[in-house]
Amino acid sequence: MPDKKLVKILDNISILLEIKGENPFKARAYSNAATLIRENQIDIEKEVKDGTLGNIKGFGDALVKKLTEYIQTGKISYYEKLIIEVPETLIDITKINSIGPKKTKLVYEQLGIKSINELEEACLNGTLTKLKGFTDKTIEIILNSIAHKKASKGLFLQNTVIEYAENLLTKLKLDSQIVDAEISGSYRRFAETISELQIITSANNPETVCVQFKSILGAEQTGSQLKLSTNENVPVTIDFVKTDEYIFRLHQSTGSEEYISAFNELLKEKNIKSDFPFSSEKELYTALAIQYVPPELRESGMALEKAKQFTIPKLIENADLKGMLHVHSTWSDGKNTILEMALKAKELGFSYIAICDHSRSAGYTNGLSIERVQQQHEEIDKLNSDNHGIKFLKGIESDILADGSLDYPEEVLDKFDVVVASVHSSFSMSKSQMTKRIIAALASPFTTILGHPTGRLLTSRLPYEVDIKEIIDAAADYGKIIEINSNPYRLDLSWENVIYAKAKGIKIAINPDSHKTSTLDDVFIGVKVARKGWLEAKDIVNCLDYENFLKEIVSKT
Repeated sequence: MPDKKLVKILDNISILLEIKGENPFKARAYSNAATLIRENQIDIEKEVKDGTLGNIKGFGDALVKKLTEYIQTGKISYYEKLIIEVPETLIDITKINSIGPKKTKLVYEQLGIKSINELEEACLNGTLTKLKGFTDKTIEIILNSIAHKKASKGLFLQNTVIEYAENLLTKLKLDSQIVDAEISGSYRRFAETISELQIITSANNPETVCVQFKSILGAEQTGSQLKLSTNENVPVTIDFVKTDEYIFRLHQSTGSEEYISAFNELLKEKNIKSDFPFSSEKELYTALAIQYVPPELRESGMALEKAKQFTIPKLIENADLKGMLHVHSTWSDGKNTILEMALKAKELGFSYIAICDHSRSAGYTNGLSIERVQQQHEEIDKLNSDNHGIKFLKGIESDILADGSLDYPEEVLDKFDVVVASVHSSFSMSKSQMTKRIIAALASPFTTILGHPTGRLLTSRLPYEVDIKEIIDAAADYGKIIEINSNPYRLDLSWENVIYAKAKGIKIAINPDSHKTSTLDDVFIGVKVARKGWLEAKDIVNCLDYENFLKEIVSKT
């Protein structure tokens, strides 16, 4: 697997060189190398040992030398010298909205600003307005972004820990002394962000095994608990418990505080003791004479009320999905061809795929001109006639323009099977303006699906100002579908709003918004959001088979 620390160093070198004002091609070489390692899962240590590092396209002698040094010493001296010349803290500033490397260079050189806190102070005391390009509106955006960053401090996306968590779980389960182990906490009930990774482990002699793994993992020990952290500084807690306590501890550590408080009240009512050796969580719920509550629903007492009435629905599962909607290809800003994306989707078990490249207004993404739309449709027709074992649909991710209209004239929009309407620009509109803009797009007879409705990027960018409930109400009125965008940074529609949308009778599309084959399975992250939003297969349009999707969705647009 790629070394995440190394990838981060390469990305940082690229950013710092841009701030320094170096040749942009030089800076880009390092970010390209980081992308290549990350996307192709390159094991640099193995390449160095095999002497094949220089065979990788784009890896010149200078880069090979630096990567070899990293494998041999754990650091890159060029980077160590660079962060003496240019403060490493400037990298954080480049990630604030409306601030990139060029503006970071400007505030550093003109005002000596080296940290986010100093940038915030310059916004508040008016110093930043003295620099060209920093309007009152820009400063408002910067302050909002800083506030979001601070609020998100200590929170991590699930995908930042999934690989580490699964590897750690495998390592634990391979030990003959360990009976069982499971990831618990907010990760298990699929919170959008987590503050720590919790693992519950059972063993006949938990104290002994705990000591053993303390040395293996280099962790801190307190009683039968270990504490350590991942490379991304996510705190990790491993609790070693006796086998007869395992199921109860797993359950208690999974639910939210509200849920567990309500659950414990039920235990008291039924006089059930926590030291009873349950063989499974389902047995625990059976003992309470209520329906089993899946981990994703263990957020509030509402789930327990439904469980008492045995009215928890059969939640959607990965295998229910049949169509892969909203994916990009090399026709716009994707990394893989239409056929490559389709064959990977087929491998994942899908029977049809909707190619939804960017529309012409998204010039920065190589959006499709009207002429190129026609050319792409000809390719899709050819692919369908070649019979690759998966059906191809003609889609587009159409920009919602500032006035709420869709990209392209009606005669072009009419040629698409699926139109995903999304906001990609003019984020700074007022709440009422943005809401009216999106509702206007929903009113279009050509809109099939509303894409990433709030525009948020978890831990990175706040949603744009919009009345999401009014949007959902309008989607219900116009009979439109809303997307759960499964990109780990988006998860938009959120699970809370999914619950509201379901109550309004809205159909949902679970879409990966993939730009390469390696992220198509993000769609299954969206399934977790859907489950947390109480959705069943019947609520999801891409659970329809191809013929019914054509009849119920395509024919209506």
